[in-house]
Amino acid sequence: MYQNPDINGKKLLLLGGVQTAAGLIDICHRNGAFLGVSDYNKGTYIKQIADESFDVDAFNTEAVIKLCKEKHYDGVITQFVDRVLPLAAEVAEGIGAYSPFTKEQIRMSTDKAFFKKVCMEYGVPVPAVYEISSEEDIDKDDSIQYPVLVKPVDSSSSRGLVVCRNAKELKEGLKTAKCASHSDRILVEAYLPYDEINVTYIAQDGDIQLAAIHDRYFNESQKGFMKVPDMYIYPSRYTNMYYETVNDKVIHMLKGIGIKNGSLFMQAVVHDGKIYFYEAGMRLNGCKTYEILECENNYNTLEHLAYYCLTGNMGQYQKFDAHFKKWYATWNVIGIPGMMCDKFLNLDALNSYPWIIKIGKSYAPGSKVREHTEGTLLQLVARIHLMADNKEQLFERIAKMQELFKVEDESGNSVILPGHDVEDLRKRIDYDL
Repeated sequence: MYQNPDINGKKLLLLGGVQTAAGLIDICHRNGAFLGVSDYNKGTYIKQIADESFDVDAFNTEAVIKLCKEKHYDGVITQFVDRVLPLAAEVAEGIGAYSPFTKEQIRMSTDKAFFKKVCMEYGVPVPAVYEISSEEDIDKDDSIQYPVLVKPVDSSSSRGLVVCRNAKELKEGLKTAKCASHSDRILVEAYLPYDEINVTYIAQDGDIQLAAIHDRYFNESQKGFMKVPDMYIYPSRYTNMYYETVNDKVIHMLKGIGIKNGSLFMQAVVHDGKIYFYEAGMRLNGCKTYEILECENNYNTLEHLAYYCLTGNMGQYQKFDAHFKKWYATWNVIGIPGMMCDKFLNLDALNSYPWIIKIGKSYAPGSKVREHTEGTLLQLVARIHLMADNKEQLFERIAKMQELFKVEDESGNSVILPGHDVEDLRKRIDYDL
């Protein structure tokens, strides 16, 4: 397989300057590469720290292609924002560069109905789907088994998702989901409120491997809203089961649609010994599993994606195994919508611990947690990764992390919900590495 390519002196343009992608700055600089950023937002954090920035809207692909040619960019990249993925693929094609996935493959990420269709074609299990797009369809269909989940086919961060327990709620849910959809299209499927997992696959020159599985634990304190995951634990309790039952089918599907290089994730529900997939992302996930993989495997997926976008080469080959050698946890710090994040406390103390991998803030000091985001990932204030050698150490470190990390408003009130109950984790994580 390949060695890491030389990208010294090359120029990479990031489309969609979300703060989540700020790590690309260091990646480019340590490889001697140049990073520019372009989107319609002005004065963002990542534009301030990039080598160059432009206010060209990513949706104006002709203008972005022209920009790339005039400024001599060698490649274009995007991650974390589904809607920008096909735009980056189009720009890459327009400048003769490389995109990990084609626009058709990217539909797995941007069209939940298409994802379900492809899964069913390859025998990859999904929740039951109902052919409903209007209130009239609800009145005509007497086969609906409630509760059901209605969601936009093209949204992310849990926006527009509604659990419906009867026909009246479903009719209201259709309106909510359509309002959150860019295409006015929705999907109605069986609601499976059971254990959830997130799986990460990495493709290297046609070789596709399962790289990580984590279990998702949910916050229970926000009544009346969709539950938000507040803790991820690696490795998953379902790792062996996953390898034995669905891994080969998923790899067959990914190879069948032509995946050769890149990183993607899929989310699934586990119930009665079966796994049901409900969503895919043809990109790095927002929980930044790639930062966990860098600790476990010394492989920075974002760096290898930068290599690919600039050279068509994913770099040095890595063998992955989702049976991790260490324990990892990610705390999704849930903020209270409408509150001001004035002070982030004890960051230096936390960063002094070698077992803290990364503290990633979603809001800067002095910014407000977005209004009306209850039940979505948009209310997350931060994500914190940690690692441990054994289970007891894992629980102790989670408790210490939650004890130290605080976010307060100007009056000293807490801006965040309490972290996940460690005793609940202790009871439920009843397996070993």
